[in-house]
Amino acid sequence: MICTDVSARTISVDGLRVRMIEAVPERERDEPVLLIHGLGGWAENWSAVMPAIAESGRRAIAIDLPGFGESERARAPRYFDADAPFYGRFFVALLDALGARRVHLAGHSFGGAVAFTSAIWAPERLRSLTLVAPGGIGTALPAGFRFLVLPFMEHITRWRRSPQITRAVVHSCFFDPARCPEEVVQQAERYGAPSVGEMIRVLRAGVSFRRGIRDEVRRPWLDRRERYAGPVLLLWGREDRILPASLVEDVRLLAPDAEVRVIPSCGHLVMVERPREFTDAFLPFLDRASHQEWGVPAGGGRPPRQASGPSSGTMGDR
Repeated sequence: MICTDVSARTISVDGLRVRMIEAVPERERDEPVLLIHGLGGWAENWSAVMPAIAESGRRAIAIDLPGFGESERARAPRYFDADAPFYGRFFVALLDALGARRVHLAGHSFGGAVAFTSAIWAPERLRSLTLVAPGGIGTALPAGFRFLVLPFMEHITRWRRSPQITRAVVHSCFFDPARCPEEVVQQAERYGAPSVGEMIRVLRAGVSFRRGIRDEVRRPWLDRRERYAGPVLLLWGREDRILPASLVEDVRLLAPDAEVRVIPSCGHLVMVERPREFTDAFLPFLDRASHQEWGVPAGGGRPPRQASGPSSGTMGDR
C-alpha cells in the first residue's frame, strides 16, 4: 500500500475547532485508526507510526484533544462525568465528523483513559481498543502530577518554562534520551505552553493532591467495563519511568483477555522511542481484530443515567 505524507487540517467537532493529522492509504481495506495523545501531548506524538499504519491499508488519524495543541478548548467540560462524559460524547461527535462508523481506537497515557471511557460509552463505534502505558485507569499517579493541582500552579508552570526544562521533561519520557528526535522537543516548546491550562484543569477535575486519582471519578467507569467486549491490546515500555510497566497487571485485571506486549529498552513514549517495535505489535493485532466479530453485550451502549451527586463522578463542571 502506498500512502501520502502525514498532513494536517482542522475540522469542526460539535462546534469545536479541532486540529488533526492523518496519513491516508491509496486504498483502504479496513476501518480507520484513531490515535489519542497523552496529558500535555499533541497529535504528532503518533507521527512516527502513522505511515506504517496507512501502508497497512488503514487511514491513520491523530488529533489534538480539545484544549491541547492547536485545538479549541471546550467551555466547562465535565470530562469523565458518569452520565454525560465530555470525552465520550466528543469521541462520538468526532467519528460522525470524520464519517467513520467504527474505528480502531488507541490511547497513550492519559489518552488511554480517554479511549477506555469512550469504549465503554460507545462500544458500538469500536473495532478494537489499544491502551499504550495508560494512565487514570489504575490508581497510580506520579507525584509531580499531584503538585499540579495546587493553587496557582498554572501560573507557576508557565513562569518556570524554559527550553532547558522542556527538554528535560521530554527526555524523562525516554529510556534513552538519544532516541528522542529533536523535532519532538521543538514540538513540545511549540505546543506545551498553550496546553498547560487545560492539563491542569483536567488534573484538578479528577485528581486529589492527597489521594491521587479520585475513586469517585474512576469507579463508575470500572464498574461498567464489561460494556466493551471487543479486542484489547496493552502496550508498555519496560523502562517506563512515568507509569511503571508493573502496572500492566493492574490494568489487565480489567481486561483479562487482553493481549500484552512489554517492549524492552523503552520508556513512556513507546510509539516515539520504538516505532518499529510498536507497529510490529500493533499491526498484527489490528489484522486479528479486523476478522473478529463481537457484539455489544446486553445492556451495553450508553450507560443509564444515575442520580446526581458526589457518587456520579462529575468532572470539570465549573
